Amino acid sequence: MGERLYRCDGIILKRIDVGEADRIVTILTPQRKIIATARGVRKTQSKLSGHLELLSHCQLQLAVGKTRDVLTQSIAVERFEQLQQQLVRMAAGYYIAELTDTLLADEDAAAQVYELCLVALRTLCTATSVEMALHWYTMQLCDAVGYRPQLVDCAVCARTLDQQANLWSAVQGGMLCPNCARSDIQATRVSLAVFKVLRLVQRESLSYVIELDVAAEVHATVFVILRRWVMRHTERAIRSAQFLDDVRSQTF
Repeated sequence: MGERLYRCDGIILKRIDVGEADRIVTILTPQRKIIATARGVRKTQSKLSGHLELLSHCQLQLAVGKTRDVLTQSIAVERFEQLQQQLVRMAAGYYIAELTDTLLADEDAAAQVYELCLVALRTLCTATSVEMALHWYTMQLCDAVGYRPQLVDCAVCARTLDQQANLWSAVQGGMLCPNCARSDIQATRVSLAVFKVLRLVQRESLSYVIELDVAAEVHATVFVILRRWVMRHTERAIRSAQFLDDVRSQTF
């Protein structure tokens, strides 16, 4: 009986070298996240070489394997070359890839995440605000996988939040109204500007939020809040975050 083959589109999220010439490749597809073997891909004559670059959007053919599927064909349809031309955009792309791999479980449906990831990578290529693109993607990704924070109603009493709300509690699940401040004595006090950015990246389109003018200190606080939110649900730090921060500090 011949190999069982299937085709799909996919975004390359992660690559690990194994053996003398193979790679283990993590791929985000419209159906699910796949971890597959690319045999001999590191050989110079490999037909797969150059078509499985990190963050590439590819058309793939795989053979069903006993323990792990095997990549047999790949054609890169989008390489997002602009991400490779500017260090901060490249660092942001790596952050998106690791964040996606961390938050999306192998068995999770991936259609929404796949579309979000494509939108974010395409926008990153030309975005005037890399930070807002990352805030938006992080928030939308959390929403897609079931980790949506409460930003409209108080996370404790469910009263509608107004501009007096200034406490963020990852423990309670979002923003707190003044009456519920004692529910988490370690809640983070945030400015109205930070609260507004969190709300905007949760409810508005990426094309809208990247045009907003936001102060550097607001970006810094939003990054801290969202990273801690992710860590609370995954118990894993995003390792590429430090690289991104180092690059941003040298760029801006």
